[in-house]
Amino acid sequence: MKGAHRLGAAFGAAARRVMREFHRFVPLFLKRRMQKRAYPRATPANRIFISGCARSGTTLTQRLMRCFEDIFVHPPEARYTVLDMLDRPESNLVVKRDARGFAHLAKLPPPIGLIYCVRHPFDTLTSSHPQTRNERRFHVTPHRWLAEYDALIKLKKAQPHRQILFVRYEDMIGAPDAIQQRIAQLFGLTPRIRFSEDPDNPIRVASLRKWERSEEFRTYLGGLSPAFLVRVQRFCAEFGYDMPITSQTVDAP
Repeated sequence: MKGAHRLGAAFGAAARRVMREFHRFVPLFLKRRMQKRAYPRATPANRIFISGCARSGTTLTQRLMRCFEDIFVHPPEARYTVLDMLDRPESNLVVKRDARGFAHLAKLPPPIGLIYCVRHPFDTLTSSHPQTRNERRFHVTPHRWLAEYDALIKLKKAQPHRQILFVRYEDMIGAPDAIQQRIAQLFGLTPRIRFSEDPDNPIRVASLRKWERSEEFRTYLGGLSPAFLVRVQRFCAEFGYDMPITSQTVDAP
């Protein structure tokens, strides 16, 4: 029994040593890999992170960023930490947030530029998505919308001096080239083609304010809790949206 106990203790100690070496080696490997890029640069890459609630234009903005020169747009959704791991020759790197990106938004490093997409909450809350169409009628739940808005508020409190380029979905649809110019000026980018001329990303005006044309959507929105509608009203006031839901409780402080 003593021999078995000693053997077990020895095995456990060896396993712990292996794990310590593993945790020491992996960060070191990643650090060395970043230091020995295949594409050495005279200046650090311009890193841009796209965030915002789902169904608010983040995917459209991500795709349209390919209309600039000397840019790499990471195709899948990911955390902002991926920007430090991209081994690319382009001078400008773009990553779009993943589904849980709001949970880490307040920790976004200051050197990383931020494009934050917003859309009228009623359009966001009544938009469907192929991935969840069989699970629920609308993709973004009120809980998810609040989590996204709270994450933005938390970021602004944590980094009060951060410059955030807010892109309203409605403006991207109505004046895409003007939005492109704003992005180009802020991040020092050079347009390759105009946003409005991108054949892969047609601008669809019909996607605006669908809830106004649907009794089903308006009924759903009118049934949301008064406390939630108060938060929606604050968002609308902040980003210049109208709030056409009439409720005595919406005006509560």
